[in-house]
Amino acid sequence: TSLLLKYTDNYFPELHISTIGVEYKIKELNINGRKVILRIWDTSGQERYRSITQNFYRNANGILFVFDLTNKVTFDNIKNWLTDSQNFETKVIKILVGNKSDLIEERKVDQDSVERYADKKEMQYYETSAKDGNNVDKAFRELAELILENKTDEEDYLEGYHEDHQEEDEIEEDEETDKYNDYNRGYDDEEEEEGEEEEEGEGEEEGEEEGIEEGVEEGAEQ
Repeated sequence: TSLLLKYTDNYFPELHISTIGVEYKIKELNINGRKVILRIWDTSGQERYRSITQNFYRNANGILFVFDLTNKVTFDNIKNWLTDSQNFETKVIKILVGNKSDLIEERKVDQDSVERYADKKEMQYYETSAKDGNNVDKAFRELAELILENKTDEEDYLEGYHEDHQEEDEIEEDEETDKYNDYNRGYDDEEEEEGEEEEEGEGEEEGEEEGIEEGVEEGAEQ
């Protein structure tokens, strides 16, 4: 929470206040000339709010996993939050953040251990200080840039996907049209053949009727 307040409001609360459920902040920034609006949900790290927190993973584009460098338990719990996130998301950007880097003497988490863990989980890692602002903007901006890059890649993929499938649809449509035309041509040919047979049949019947009529007339004259 203190990290988020520092980033969005440039404010550091001297008194620690636990997050109840979730809190919400908005931050607008410019990335390569493109206006980007970050909608940031600050979810509680307390176990009793875990079920609520899980619901916010579903549609997330990016996640900052934040732990306290002066409290090893918070780092150990990262694996639980990471597991929860994997139950909902598909391709979401994840960054690991160790906060309170200014409290050097009170540090309880070794930097090398965290970096190895981050590499294993394919996450970038930043050490920040919400108090003095060290790396706060950098961590959030990196997350925003990676999200934007990820969404651009997805849009390019979807555009290519739709183009490919549009060509396939056009081919299928042409094939269906050809089948339809072939069917109609075959149907017309059958109609023509039936029509010719009917005409021949009618001609033969007319000839037989004329022969009968002539025979009747000749018989009458006799």
